[in-house]
Amino acid sequence: MRKRISITLLLVAMMSLLATAFSQNFDKDKFFDIESWESKGDIPVRFNDGIYFDDLDFENDTFEIHSDFDLKEEGFYNITLFGHKDDLMSTGVVYAKGTDYSECSASVPHLPYPDRNYNIYLRGVGTKDGRITIGFKGIGGKGIFVNDIKVEKAQGPYELLQGGDITMLHYVLDNGGDYKDEFGNLLYSPYDTRHAKSLAVLKYLASRGFNVVRIRESVNPGRSSTSGDGKYFLPDGYQDRKDCHELAMEAKEAGMKIQYTLNFSDYWSNGESQIVPKLWQESLKKHTSFDEKVDALRLIVRDYVTSTLSELKDKGVAPDYVSVGNETNGGFLYPYAYSYDVESSFASAERPAGKAHPENIALFVNAAYDAIKRVSPDTRVMVHIADNTNDLAKWGSPTTCKWYFDLLLKYGTKFDVIGLSYYPSWSEATCREFGDFAKQVIDLYGKDIFIMESGYNFAPKRVDGYDGQLNNNAPLYSQYYTFESYGQKAFVAELLNTCKGVGLRTNMGEVVGSLYWDPLMIHVEDNSGKNLTGWAHFTSTGSADVNVVENTSLFDFDGVACEAMEAYESNKYSVYSPAPHEETNPAKMQNVKVTSIDWNNAEVYSLSGKLVREFVKGEIYIIDGIKYRY
Repeated sequence: MRKRISITLLLVAMMSLLATAFSQNFDKDKFFDIESWESKGDIPVRFNDGIYFDDLDFENDTFEIHSDFDLKEEGFYNITLFGHKDDLMSTGVVYAKGTDYSECSASVPHLPYPDRNYNIYLRGVGTKDGRITIGFKGIGGKGIFVNDIKVEKAQGPYELLQGGDITMLHYVLDNGGDYKDEFGNLLYSPYDTRHAKSLAVLKYLASRGFNVVRIRESVNPGRSSTSGDGKYFLPDGYQDRKDCHELAMEAKEAGMKIQYTLNFSDYWSNGESQIVPKLWQESLKKHTSFDEKVDALRLIVRDYVTSTLSELKDKGVAPDYVSVGNETNGGFLYPYAYSYDVESSFASAERPAGKAHPENIALFVNAAYDAIKRVSPDTRVMVHIADNTNDLAKWGSPTTCKWYFDLLLKYGTKFDVIGLSYYPSWSEATCREFGDFAKQVIDLYGKDIFIMESGYNFAPKRVDGYDGQLNNNAPLYSQYYTFESYGQKAFVAELLNTCKGVGLRTNMGEVVGSLYWDPLMIHVEDNSGKNLTGWAHFTSTGSADVNVVENTSLFDFDGVACEAMEAYESNKYSVYSPAPHEETNPAKMQNVKVTSIDWNNAEVYSLSGKLVREFVKGEIYIIDGIKYRY
């Protein structure tokens, strides 16, 4: 048991700097009036110059305060609080709930910046009659500090897509990996089928706040399609179409949206590795000239995209977003669509020498774009580039991003959304710097942004004692969040909150989603300690290489859900969910026989407003606002 400490929650009044754009009906004086707040929790509250929760046990004791406000008008509201949380390891949440709408909430970030106060966003808070409740709740720590609040009308409901990549889920399960909840309980029976296990994991992620997943389809992975140098391969049966479509159906059953990535490769694809799939290479051999091969590739891309999207649609899982390629800064389908010249001195098996042909990037992206829209017009298409957030700190502008997307637009490339990777380890940029970067990109192109990849270590080293993939850090975070479980949670909380703030007061665009990589690629070993889940396998032996993200996932080395899941779970969004109001008019009471109403198919509520599926003889229930005795 950790040391028992005292928690202080202070609401400090401050003169507002806001113009009349914000709600004139919000009573800010009441918000900062200590006497207007009600409290509940394990420990009584005493009032004097603040609100104090005394003698709290760090791990177990909870606190909550709330106050009601009347904004006079029904609709949706954005609430922005200016403040912070005083303790890195505690849990702090701010929430708002309007009449007939579910709770909207956000993690209160604990920030490393010298000016530690920060905007905390509750977007799209719905209310049917203008009444809302605002509250704070948490466990342990030193307190939550708020010194300003802004309430303004919103255009409508809001939801940030928050989730992660699930491509390797089947691979981990088949290799004996197990996933457990935050208490260490297995999420399924050991004797369940893989489908049942996979679905249980995805439903657990959904219950903890995931509402979107990413799935990456490679063309023909397996031992017969190696890396360019022939050293590595991706295991047969994973990341291929069949595997990815199964994952998509499971994700849909778990209630999540789908971001689908088309790798256009048999192997890992990124800026240094975008080799043409082996079967496609064979098809190109019958063509002699470079231009003929380019046109043949255009048709291959068109047909491939049409085929896989049509199959997904027929299965009822048309993706919400599709990215054409993965981290395509250098282009893709090398050497036919480079964005820059690759000299022989810098060439490799995965990146052969070749000249820049940005017009071919446009050609291939547009072939995919048109195919996607023909099959699924509502699917949004994106182009995804690797992390260059540090451009802002170096040059004061998103230089790499601007160069690349200017190049694509010059040749008429069609896309709906800009996909960005963001890792504080590689860019050494903070979330605040990413937010500034994203705002500049949106101002330049007027398009939404989707964070396709981001991650943070829950432990500084892998199980074998070596660095994982993310072995650096943003300098500011290195001394503050650090690479440990609380640091990972704090980073995720700050990132999600930052995303919600980008584009809040502009129609140019916003950050629509944030995907974690890789949340599920956990460490698995056999009885002798040999690693089983590697980033790739050696063609020479078939054995797995190291797992470079095992200390980055959202489940720890034992498969237990990391504390970072709390950051996702704390971010909830307002949904219309009216509860039936208790009818007090005796005339509305009706005694009926059980056979008079289809109880099993009707929406039946208890007097407390909860949906009921099992009924007790003689009890009173509500159907369509009328009381009935069962």
